[in-house]
Amino acid sequence: MLSAAGKLLIQGAVLCCTFSATLAQSTPPLAKIQFQQYHTPDLALPVQRPAVKGLNEQVLHQLLLQLQDKTASGYQQVHSLLLYKSGALVLEHYQKGNNDFINFEQGIKVVKGAQDFRWSADKPHYVASVTKAVTATLTGIALQQTGLTIDATLAQLLPQNAVIKSDPLKASISLHQLLSMQAGFVWDEWTGQDLVTLWQQQSFVDYLLQQPNTGPGKSWAYNSALPNLVLTLLQQQLKQPLQPWAKQQLFDKLGFTQYRWDTQPDGVPEGSARLWLTPRDMLKLGMLYLQQGQWQGQQLLPVGWVQQMTSPQAKSPAGDYGYYFWLRQQAGVCYFTAEGDGGQYIAVLPGLDMVMVLTQGNYLQWSVYKAQADRIIRQLILSARSSTEPMDSSVTPC
Repeated sequence: MLSAAGKLLIQGAVLCCTFSATLAQSTPPLAKIQFQQYHTPDLALPVQRPAVKGLNEQVLHQLLLQLQDKTASGYQQVHSLLLYKSGALVLEHYQKGNNDFINFEQGIKVVKGAQDFRWSADKPHYVASVTKAVTATLTGIALQQTGLTIDATLAQLLPQNAVIKSDPLKASISLHQLLSMQAGFVWDEWTGQDLVTLWQQQSFVDYLLQQPNTGPGKSWAYNSALPNLVLTLLQQQLKQPLQPWAKQQLFDKLGFTQYRWDTQPDGVPEGSARLWLTPRDMLKLGMLYLQQGQWQGQQLLPVGWVQQMTSPQAKSPAGDYGYYFWLRQQAGVCYFTAEGDGGQYIAVLPGLDMVMVLTQGNYLQWSVYKAQADRIIRQLILSARSSTEPMDSSVTPC
């Protein structure tokens, strides 16, 4: 049973946890925790107790203790954790951490910001490559509006480009291959310098098209120039500036009011990174995906587009890949994620009717932030499976 302090976890509003006393032991008693509640209502995010939605509150409570007691748990730079379950926001936690950022133009380097920054519901967080999932989302809307399909090629989309006109191999690259990282360009930004060099160019598209190509569809390579090409193509096809279009078509409809979206050097929105969102707005995106593109009774995304984005489109060294989404599995539960450097996550677990949002400050430390995210997701799965509610067989679709 939870103590009185533990029961304050979810009384009418979601919570932020702070220590009321110095923790002297690795597993402090619940009585040492004082919960503070947020009273910032959002009609799109109704609030409920986790137990009402079939979650084990003891497991969630222990997770929050671990996030705060960094010395004992090993967690570092976790800035926020939000959980949506079966129609309600059941957990919302923020804590202090760094406010570092990545300098792209001068070498993809971490620049130190405030190290004791108080993260909260109203502060947009840098989401890094979660931006790629937003690019894929906007692509679905643009395809519907323009009548294009994912089979459209660069020969059709860039018919006047000198490289495309002279290189049949590159001309045959399709939107499907751009979205699934199978465009065939020789590229290595994980262990090489391609991303660093890209950010020294005045035109991302021109630089990308000049790179050697071994043939589209033959192999997978993570390439952050591809989403930038996709947004450039969309802007050309829509015949209007993409930022106000995206605001009207998606951001306004989801109720985004505090976000920042930087651009490529030529002014087109940056399709791979450099987007800042509040964790609640990240959660709304996850809810949109969970609901197959529906939002408050309106079909914002084309029917079937979420399924297409989050189905296996390619094999990669880091796991199955969709259209800028990762396909994951833990404890027999399949889920898909939008993931960003530093540890930014939107994880959608359809079989559990759950969405998790996680923000971290572990930039350029993939092994750290990935391990922490996996560990947190495992505990959230445990909270669903260890409740007293009988588990539906659909929670283990793998």
